[in-house]
Amino acid sequence: MALSDYTGRSPTGGDDTIVRVVPHRLWRPGDERIEPCTYSGEEIRLSEKHLLVVLERDGVRERLYFRNERSLSAWLEELER
Repeated sequence: MALSDYTGRSPTGGDDTIVRVVPHRLWRPGDERIEPCTYSGEEIRLSEKHLLVVLERDGVRERLYFRNERSLSAWLEELER
């Protein structure tokens, strides 16, 4: 599935909407930022390739990080049930 196909989906069927999904890599010399994968909780070094998902809830945008597209797809499947 193309990453753009995730745009517009609502994981919970409520007021949250995926606004953007892009491959991401945050590179800052001397700064190693780590965030949890939204699906698995596994630590992701943002200097390594991962997916950035921008989710909008009630007019507020939130950044979510996923290890890869499989993690994003599994997360959506669980929430859409």
